Amino acid sequence: MKKTGTVKKYKFMSVRNFAVIFAVCLFFSSVMSPGRAGQESGGQKLISIDYKDASLPSVLRALAYSNDLNLVITKDIKGTVSANLKDITIDEALRAILSVNGYTFIREGSVIFVVPGAGIEGFGQETVAMRLSYLTALEAKKLLSKVVSSQGDIQVHEATNSLVVTDFPANIRKVRDVLKDVDIPPIQVLIEARIVDIQAKAFENFGTTASVTYNPKGTAGGGLFGRSTIAEESLAVSSDLEGPSASVGGGQLTITTILKDLDASFTIDALIQENKAHLLASPSIATLNGKEARIIIGDKVPIIETTTTETSTTETTRFVDVGTTLRVTPQVSPDGWITMKVHPEVSSVTANLAAGPNITTREADAVVRVKDGQTIIIGGLISKQDDRIDGGVPGLRSIPILGRLFSKKSKDLQEKELTVFITPHIIRSSEEETKKEVEDAVRLDVEQVGELNLVSKLKEHAQNLENINLVESVGKSILERKEAILNTHKMIATQFPDSLEADESLFKVGELSYELKRYPQALQAFNKLVNEYIFSSRREKAKRYLKMAEEKQRQRDDIIAKELLNFN
Repeated sequence: MKKTGTVKKYKFMSVRNFAVIFAVCLFFSSVMSPGRAGQESGGQKLISIDYKDASLPSVLRALAYSNDLNLVITKDIKGTVSANLKDITIDEALRAILSVNGYTFIREGSVIFVVPGAGIEGFGQETVAMRLSYLTALEAKKLLSKVVSSQGDIQVHEATNSLVVTDFPANIRKVRDVLKDVDIPPIQVLIEARIVDIQAKAFENFGTTASVTYNPKGTAGGGLFGRSTIAEESLAVSSDLEGPSASVGGGQLTITTILKDLDASFTIDALIQENKAHLLASPSIATLNGKEARIIIGDKVPIIETTTTETSTTETTRFVDVGTTLRVTPQVSPDGWITMKVHPEVSSVTANLAAGPNITTREADAVVRVKDGQTIIIGGLISKQDDRIDGGVPGLRSIPILGRLFSKKSKDLQEKELTVFITPHIIRSSEEETKKEVEDAVRLDVEQVGELNLVSKLKEHAQNLENINLVESVGKSILERKEAILNTHKMIATQFPDSLEADESLFKVGELSYELKRYPQALQAFNKLVNEYIFSSRREKAKRYLKMAEEKQRQRDDIIAKELLNFN
């Protein structure tokens, strides 16, 4: 019995001791040590770590203590770490737990420094000035605020339109890369508009005004004492059925008769009036891509506004644009299509009231998408007014023919229609325009006609540009024609380097660049011809040009160096 009891007691103590030892090991592995080690990868020891919401400085100190690292941590390093990594090198572990908090490390001999900024080179920051060509410095600062690190800084120098960037080298490179993509020439769009406002008016007015007076005079016989008596009799009739139209005045036909005992006056309002107006405005305006262009043709009408308080009354005058207004905001897409927000408006003053002028307006809003040079039409802005009045003397107005004298009628018809024609044009630089002309001239399907025909068309286009009498050269200066020829041969040399015409075009690129004193471009073209087209008939001449271009470039560099020395 003792033996059995002893065995049970031994088993119970072994399980309890094992649990205590396991808990202690687990605690020290998760808090005090980054994990197990022993394996190696490329000469570096592999470790495993497991942390949850642990302090970053504490984790770094535990890694340094457990792996005998000479680790330097500044007081600004802070953050938390949750990581479960297995069998990785110490460098990989440091990179993983530091990068999520915006830090990195640098090895200097046997010492590891933990510093702010991801992927930096060296300890210190750099300060560089970046001059902008097209963006404003304030716009660029807003765009780059997320690119610099938390320790970086961007200052604006408006006088030179420059940015002064202070940051680690890697972040400065990011800033340069972003500016390379966004600091580009803005696209300009020319808006040509034709605004047609057609107005038609038709007025009819009929009415009568009559006045008849009968007043006979004579003797009415002898009296009782043989004396005569003068009797006076009179009859007056009037009718006022004046034409009711306010647009056409009356008094067109007046008849007056005076007889012995009868006075009669007739006024007939009978008039038909037609007006037609064809108003045309054809303005043009250029604007930057994404910016609103506004065209106003009309007047500024003053409106007096009164503000009354307990102690005073103040009158202020503001002006309202009345006439033809067109607002267009173009947005150019990379495929050459133009999306436009269009707002045409035509307004006019119809009456001057005590409260101010009464202004009528016709306007529309539209968003359209068109190709470069395509015209859009916005129509249907129609306003119609039809006023009719018909009146007269009951009964008498119904008498055929004669009834017109006892009736009045009017008809006022007004119709207005506004139509807007808008044609956008993308304004390109000379190089872009030349490229577009070349593309338009040789817009062929390469799969159908083959590469040979396409190169032949490009070469023919370049040859035509050399002849001042051909259509390709009309309206172009010598410099513009040389630019166009240069760009055409550059397209052949770069896009079809294996064609039979590639070396000839490459030589033309170098020759024209040399004439235009663009020596770096000439050197590049001649070097490529000499080194890559060793069987070209132009190779020996390219070598001579190469030496000449090198000498010209060397002279230019010497002049620049002397100017810098004199400046310093």
